[in-house]
Amino acid sequence: MTLLELTGAYATLANKGRRVPPVAITKILDHEGNLIYEYKQSAGDQVVRPEHAYLISSILSDNDARRGAFGANSILNVPFQAAVKTGTTNDYRDNWTIGYTPDLAVGVWVGNPDFTPMQNTSGLTGAAPIWSNFIQSAIQDIASGNPTPFTRPGGVVEMVVCDSSGTLPSEWCPTVRSELFAADQPPLPKEQDLWQRVVVDTWTGLLASPACREFTDETMVLNVSDTWARRWIRRDEAGRAWAEQMGFDRQITFAPDRECRADDPRPVLSITLPREFDLISSNPLEIIGLTDATDWYDSVRLEYGMGDDPVEWNFLDEWNRAVREPGTLYSWEVQDIPPGTVTLRLYMTSTEDTYAELKLRLMLQIPTPTIPPTETPTPTMIPTLTPFPTLTPFPTPTETLVPAPTTDWFPKATPSPYP
Repeated sequence: MTLLELTGAYATLANKGRRVPPVAITKILDHEGNLIYEYKQSAGDQVVRPEHAYLISSILSDNDARRGAFGANSILNVPFQAAVKTGTTNDYRDNWTIGYTPDLAVGVWVGNPDFTPMQNTSGLTGAAPIWSNFIQSAIQDIASGNPTPFTRPGGVVEMVVCDSSGTLPSEWCPTVRSELFAADQPPLPKEQDLWQRVVVDTWTGLLASPACREFTDETMVLNVSDTWARRWIRRDEAGRAWAEQMGFDRQITFAPDRECRADDPRPVLSITLPREFDLISSNPLEIIGLTDATDWYDSVRLEYGMGDDPVEWNFLDEWNRAVREPGTLYSWEVQDIPPGTVTLRLYMTSTEDTYAELKLRLMLQIPTPTIPPTETPTPTMIPTLTPFPTLTPFPTPTETLVPAPTTDWFPKATPSPYP
């Protein structure tokens, strides 16, 4: 493509979508001043709708729109409204800057004539300064310094859209802005916003249907269908950060494009024993069931939580083998689990970042183990001392008191008959 051809394409946008072929010779006079030839401009062909030409001009003349790439005060920001686009080819072999007002279209190419690459020279640093200086100078001559502004056609309307998606805002859209549209091409409805609440089959990620209704969840999905955009959101840290900023968890489900069918991959997940709301009164508890899938099988995690709707799950076991016949999945020691409602969960993951989940509520009432009584040791009998018998004292003889002589205490001696 030549510089003249490319500038002519942009001139069509400047001319509200009407293409008038570029010409180089407008008049030929002979040596006496007689008119030999004069170009008569045709009406041209309307090859772009006026509404579309205006919308493109609005985008290319929006300095805020190019702020992220070029900054607020780049060389492209001239003193009047002008639509402009830069370009740089591989290896810096070509620099382009094409821009226009309703009065004038200017194209600039910078490069080496022998097609050798330039040294790190971009459209912004190579061609744009030439374009900026020329168009500012030329406008003084063509429009006396007052360039014609872009005028909005009657078929262009202003509407409020969701800032992140460009659709009509849904109830989950965080911020909105005004945007221009062709009246017969309004923004997508709010049902096509980035945020959609749908019932999905969790194993395939498709819309739930009568053929796929065992493992479903009503969830907020991200309405992004482009393959590269999905890969960026799932695998690139910047993409994951953007999704979190939009209010989505790390486990992102994208909006399904169809309903699930019976021939789609299906999980095979069941617990045959115990059954829902069984009263568990013995230990250990044998959990019997199946864990398999027709495709995408990856691994299974067995967990439990307290209550009907646990907010925390406690790990029991994990395996990546398929259990195709009913068998013991786990022997659970429940002796130390508090009595009450307990919810079991089998969580099976797929190779496609999807899952199937089975919950089972049980009433746990393990009898408190009987503590054997402690044997009371036989006390050592301390013998009671038998008191000695009370001895009966011999009677004290009653003394016969001899009356004392009245005369003397001691009796007088009787005289002896012997001399």
